[in-house]
Amino acid sequence: MSQKAKLIWKFSGPDALQTAEHHLIHLKEFSEMESVPFIGQGTEQNTTLSFNAFIVVDMKWVELLREKLKPTEGYLVE
Repeated sequence: MSQKAKLIWKFSGPDALQTAEHHLIHLKEFSEMESVPFIGQGTEQNTTLSFNAFIVVDMKWVELLREKLKPTEGYLVE
């Protein structure tokens, strides 16, 4: 089984949820244009005014995505 990574983009403020949801649209567009398959994607709430957009990908895509999309953070997932 190959390793997977969760890449995260953090947004804060009163419009954080809408911004995270909108960013996810652009991540999906990038996925289609560059043929990078996502294993998972979504938004998640951290606090009342803090949300993340995230994707889960196979490790082989991490360098490309870090270079082109500049995630806030990332980590290995099972």
